[in-house]
Amino acid sequence: MKITLTEAFQRDAKTLAAPEQAALLEVLLKIPASLKDLHRHQGLGLRKIHASGVFEARVGLGLRIVFGYRENEIFLHRVGTHEDVRRYLKSL
Repeated sequence: MKITLTEAFQRDAKTLAAPEQAALLEVLLKIPASLKDLHRHQGLGLRKIHASGVFEARVGLGLRIVFGYRENEIFLHRVGTHEDVRRYLKSL
């Protein structure tokens, strides 16, 4: 599965501390398998958060990944706190 990182996602990821970046990478590697079986518990908190096909996955307690996917490609939009996700959704 192809993974596309938006500029905003790359910018957000660069601001994270090294342990958060490592946790982010670990979750990113699990997302493709989780999308194949949404009902299987993966510990990612994967859920649809917008009718336009935007999803979120948890990275620990404080971080969220916001992404969309289509067929064989995942589009990583943002990574940030719950409030960052809320602001992003308002901008859609």
